[in-house]
Amino acid sequence: FPLGDGRANIGFGIERGGKQAVGDMKELWLDLLERPHVRELLGPDIEPEQPHRAWPIPCRVGRVSLSHGPVLFVGDAAAVCDVMTGEGIGQALQTGIMAAEAINAHWHDPEAASASYEQEVIGELGPDDRMSSLLTRALRHRKGASIALWITNRSDWTRRNFIRWLFEDSPRGLLYTPSRWRRGVLSGRGGYFDV
Repeated sequence: FPLGDGRANIGFGIERGGKQAVGDMKELWLDLLERPHVRELLGPDIEPEQPHRAWPIPCRVGRVSLSHGPVLFVGDAAAVCDVMTGEGIGQALQTGIMAAEAINAHWHDPEAASASYEQEVIGELGPDDRMSSLLTRALRHRKGASIALWITNRSDWTRRNFIRWLFEDSPRGLLYTPSRWRRGVLSGRGGYFDV
């Protein structure tokens, strides 16, 4: 994330149980900063202001409890961040709204509020989580990444909509949820366009 004054907040992730051990983050961080394409992008004189910091980002939609008694969990407490990007602000806001609406609709019945909230979270965020998990598994292999790049680069439309889909302008779980299919769902300028 650009911070201004030539500064940036840089993040990277390691999948638990993957090829890289979480304990190797410090060495991997230093290696990433020395890679030529990173230096080219950020500048040859880039230096960290602080040591790297690591914390787990929960990405387990529907696989952790979303409520306990009258309490509804939202955001990181509900493990609703994106598997691919680690982004969770949008999901935190969305689950906060869902929880408020469930409480408002069922204020007299905490069990009904919990059931309503859990059903909505699983129904809305579950398909996106499943698609992100599937795509992450494909992209961790060179062949999968090459195929994704080949598909993406086929036309202006695929470039524009892949970026929109990747960064959740368009719902990632669109293929799993016909209820989201409507005219114009993939139209618009998107994140990529020729200038």
